[in-house]
Amino acid sequence: MFDALPTPRPADPGKSEPGLAAATDPGTTRAGRTPLDRYTSADSLFLSPAGRLLGQGVALELNAGPRPADRNTAARALADGARALLEQAARTPALGGRSVLMGAVPFDIREPARLVVPQRVWHEPASSEPVRGPGRAQAARRNGDGIDGPTEGAPRQEPLPEVFEQSVRRALQLFESGELDKVVLSRTLAVQLRRRPDLPALLSRLADRNTRGYTYAVPLVQGGVFVGATPELLVRRIGNRVVVNPLAGSAARSADPARDRTIAQTLMASDKDRREHAVVIDEVARALRPLCRTLDVPPAPEVVATDALWHLSTTLVGELADARTTSLDLALALHPTPAVCGYPTARAHEAIGELEPFARGYFAGFVGWCNVQGDGEWAVALRCAEIHDTAVRLYAGAGVVPGSVPASETAETATKFRTMLSALGLGSSVD
Repeated sequence: MFDALPTPRPADPGKSEPGLAAATDPGTTRAGRTPLDRYTSADSLFLSPAGRLLGQGVALELNAGPRPADRNTAARALADGARALLEQAARTPALGGRSVLMGAVPFDIREPARLVVPQRVWHEPASSEPVRGPGRAQAARRNGDGIDGPTEGAPRQEPLPEVFEQSVRRALQLFESGELDKVVLSRTLAVQLRRRPDLPALLSRLADRNTRGYTYAVPLVQGGVFVGATPELLVRRIGNRVVVNPLAGSAARSADPARDRTIAQTLMASDKDRREHAVVIDEVARALRPLCRTLDVPPAPEVVATDALWHLSTTLVGELADARTTSLDLALALHPTPAVCGYPTARAHEAIGELEPFARGYFAGFVGWCNVQGDGEWAVALRCAEIHDTAVRLYAGAGVVPGSVPASETAETATKFRTMLSALGLGSSVD
């Protein structure tokens, strides 16, 4: 749909990183088999501009028991547990020292994370080629490009648009009282398919349509799978180099090239969106500075595009101060950013609990990997869905700041649903 539009410059161009290859099987791309060709619903998958990872089997798993009630204590416990798991994996002869932790961390750090050391990890370097393997492409063509619809009845929105807009108005009242500067409010969309979705075909479509983003699949303990294609890098650490790429402030794209350019220019000039973006960048920089010897923060954002949205984007690059700080340590120090929670963080977290009628789970958490050397890559878990057999639940959020218009925030969530709806073959509307 957008082939004729100007190609935006990626906010953080990916490249194949030595830290990735060093942690994985070096013979993974033989005979043309890609990680996605090998994928099953029991596997962990992470596709990024820097490389493609597939984890098969579970050699070791992080204890999913209760976490401390205090979020900071819970984050430290998670980091310590992950470090111990990787150290144990490094001592396990069957893993050959090529240990990688893969999985997802929930929005609320006090809830159980899903982190495993796979028995085997397949790696494919970054490539400009489509991720779909020949077998998947043929299957997709036979299945009408892998369309997984139709549905049983209309999708169920939670909350309904009018209820969501009431929550936005309540958030605006909190701004007036001085309690908050920003809060991110979310909606879900429950879809009942008539047949199980073809997960490899779904992931192929997500990756092919979001080539600059991060496509992922995480098997859930209770069954089912958490899948998505997020545009937002939380953090990448390779050696001493740290890269963070927050996105905040967005606008729906247009199929008309002239109109689309105008939308991008309007977003870049929007005081409201620039303020929202600045809140995120200031807080991310504040969290990173104690962990970095140097940190480069560009003075202004740029505009980058996904298939459905223009985003304000800033790429921060730092030099790690302490080599013992892992990519997961960095992710936990940053999470949750104001881009998915709000600011001040503690009060925004409380407001989300008060205003959202559902638990986010892994939505707005983060997904990715970390190896025993501490290198890794974690992306914010957006444009996502939980899939249990034929039941699919999609998630989308919108940043609410002073001056937000409730109906516009509803429209933003509807636009963000489009990525997953389209990949499922269900069109692009929540109606």
